[in-house]
Amino acid sequence: MHLQLFTKWYVKYLLFALCCVLLLVVPLFKGPLVGSESVLDYRLAQDPSWYDPLSTGGRFAAYSWGTALVLSAAPATLIQVLPFLLGLLSFLLFRKIISRYSQEESFLNISSLLLVLSPAFLYTFSFTNHLFIAFFLSLSAFYFFTQKQKKWLCIPILAILPIFNISISILLLVLLFLYSFFAKKDRRKFFTLLFFITALSAFAYYGYIMYHTGYPHFFSMEAVQSFSLFQKLFFDLGSEYGLGIFITLLAGMGIATVWSEKYSHLFPFFSIPLLLVSSFFFPESLLFLSLFLIFFATRGIISLVTMRWENRQYKNFILLVLLSGLLFSSLSQMTGLVNSSPDEATLEGIQFLSEQEQGVVFSDYTRGVWINAAGQENILDENYFFISDAEERYEDSTTLYYSRDLANTTAIFEKYDIYYIWIDENMRSNIWDYDTEGLLFILQYTEEYSLIYRKDGVEIWSVQND
Repeated sequence: MHLQLFTKWYVKYLLFALCCVLLLVVPLFKGPLVGSESVLDYRLAQDPSWYDPLSTGGRFAAYSWGTALVLSAAPATLIQVLPFLLGLLSFLLFRKIISRYSQEESFLNISSLLLVLSPAFLYTFSFTNHLFIAFFLSLSAFYFFTQKQKKWLCIPILAILPIFNISISILLLVLLFLYSFFAKKDRRKFFTLLFFITALSAFAYYGYIMYHTGYPHFFSMEAVQSFSLFQKLFFDLGSEYGLGIFITLLAGMGIATVWSEKYSHLFPFFSIPLLLVSSFFFPESLLFLSLFLIFFATRGIISLVTMRWENRQYKNFILLVLLSGLLFSSLSQMTGLVNSSPDEATLEGIQFLSEQEQGVVFSDYTRGVWINAAGQENILDENYFFISDAEERYEDSTTLYYSRDLANTTAIFEKYDIYYIWIDENMRSNIWDYDTEGLLFILQYTEEYSLIYRKDGVEIWSVQND
């Protein structure tokens, strides 16, 4: 690798083109619906309302409404193009922010390359999720905060940011505080203003929600899993949009090269450990942490390229391994998103369910959003924090999974007036140990339930209600 290559006038245009190509992979090969968040936001965008008649049998729509409201202007179009457009703008914003710390063209271009290859960036802007608008707004706010003439543009951004993602709002305030404390001390008074504006906005929005729903209810629905520290942090080891291992290694080298100048880099040196700790409470911290690591990883690459090597072939081999690792993480992220749920079998099942008479559908709570997408009511879904009886509904669902007591099962079905049951292959493998356990036994050997759909592992059963 030669640094002169990254100083050519056309490199920045090639990087922009690479960013376009990578951000289009998931939309072209998968489509706009990736995971539950995109399905939920698309449904909400089609009919924005403070009351959701489908979730949990009907309830106050206590969601982060920002993304859905933006999509509501043209749901079918914006769900496909908006993540891509904001991804490109974020790419340009990142270059603007980095240029304040280094004007070297090679530094700008290498850091831009690391950005478009990072799993966090690809995850955020490849599809509609709860991150992409909020993260773009936070980058915009940070950029304007560093500008003397444009800093006032932060005010409207911070005012609306809590509606999109409260965690990112909190993290941005922390970073702005550190920046005003270590880098731009003349911004402290302005930061105080931004803090109160954000707090007032968050209090008004979530106060209104809690006025109608009460305080959020927290309890664990997940099975106990032995996730290690590294699995939570690194994408390559299992994190959804965590750090790339090779970018982290390069960042470590970069930090070592500037450690003697640490007092001139107090903002990133304090931000990195703080974001690292907060990532265990706010996974969104990994998005910001990845940007700091990209900055230092760029320094690490430059130091590797410019240092004197006794064996040039060994140097090229090391650089090739690092580049291959970066590419592997990117490809792995895109492949995972393309193969994610809902798959074609699920979408076909949703379509069939949408054609049936309306009624309550029982399934695992992680399928709740899919059931709503079919225009049917669910028992429970992943947005359960503001539901007062969520724990009771979850316990009843667990009883239905494993009980062979027909009277007990029938009572629960009547309690929620259940019309249909959704079971798919993933549920079978994760919930039950054998094919005649609990609910599976009752469905097969009881006349009150009839199979009305079966295709590619998806089953839909009808309940004969009197």
